[in-house]
Amino acid sequence: MAQANRHHGVTTTESTEGVRYISDISTAVIGMVCTADDADTAAFPLNKPVFYASAADVIGKAGDKGTLAKSLDGIIDQADAQIVIVRVPHDANADKLKANVIGTNSGGVPTGIQALRRAKSLCGFAPKILGAPELDSQAVAAELVGVAQATRAFVYASAGGAAGLDEVKAYRANFGQREIMLVDNEFTAFDPVSKTDVKAATIARILGLRAKLDQQIGWHKSISNGLINGVTGLRYARSFDLLDKNCEANVLNNNDITTLIREDGFRVWGNRTCSEDPMTAFEVAVRSAQVIQETIASAFLWAMDKQMSMGLLQDIIMGVNAKLAEYVGQGRILGARVFISDKKVTAEAIGAGIFGIDYEWTYVPPLENLQFHQHNTGTFFVNLAEKAVEFGRTLKPSTI
Repeated sequence: MAQANRHHGVTTTESTEGVRYISDISTAVIGMVCTADDADTAAFPLNKPVFYASAADVIGKAGDKGTLAKSLDGIIDQADAQIVIVRVPHDANADKLKANVIGTNSGGVPTGIQALRRAKSLCGFAPKILGAPELDSQAVAAELVGVAQATRAFVYASAGGAAGLDEVKAYRANFGQREIMLVDNEFTAFDPVSKTDVKAATIARILGLRAKLDQQIGWHKSISNGLINGVTGLRYARSFDLLDKNCEANVLNNNDITTLIREDGFRVWGNRTCSEDPMTAFEVAVRSAQVIQETIASAFLWAMDKQMSMGLLQDIIMGVNAKLAEYVGQGRILGARVFISDKKVTAEAIGAGIFGIDYEWTYVPPLENLQFHQHNTGTFFVNLAEKAVEFGRTLKPSTI
């Protein structure tokens, strides 16, 4: 007699069907390459990305030499932030220092920026706000852009540091990528050790401001018009006037270069990336696209390799739709919709294990040019005349 497959008892089954909530990715993590030969080597090992949840907690281990301590100080002046740091050796020779910062993959061991590129696998966090304060030569900035493209991050870098606008504009011509914003000019700050005003790790302060905006408002807020803390002056006195389109600040902005201004405090002034494509000209357009892409894609690891049933597909579609609707409700995007294309979703595609979902969305542009149209007319002379005549009619004659 064959054995029966019965269960004399209670059988419980568990269903995991349903729409999963999509969590936001961390966008306020700063990634920097810095020098600090006297830093605590346990806290900041050479050429190894290390993550800290608080820049303020580790600034005391950053030493005094190089760029690390002043960069952390510049970030903390804006807001405490999560950081990924790659410390590289300083070298008095500019070319050797540049090589240290850019790094290599010799022997399968990444150094410098190459180590920052692998931060996710090496320390578990992928920074989305990248820079190399006071080390960002053209070659370094170009290498950082490559990392940004690979990791869906964004680079803030010096626009070359020249005094003349023509030189700054010429430097801008070296870049055409959407993942970078070039920043002209430098902040100065009082140094209690030297008792003088010194360069204030400008790019680090901008990285800190970007992280602060992401934390307090969101990635959809432009960095432009953001106030910078902890500074006392500007290296170059660029002219600025809200009503003058020919002022130096506007000339720089018209060349897709962000600059620094002094107007009721010290501010970052400029919205543009180095992209020639109007759809990715704004910093917020690029970062919004990066965040939405990664947030949605990374949320569906759980769905990969499950049986492709209608229930599974509905859960995925509704999950994407719910997240985009959430962004609309939060004011992070202007609108969005999810749709299924019969040109992409075919029997052949499904048979090959492929299912495509389309979605479209619109970023929130910054108010870059507020236009007031002032009309100086004689229209209201009539009102005055009518009121004067009416008043005259109220007067009573005087008699003896």
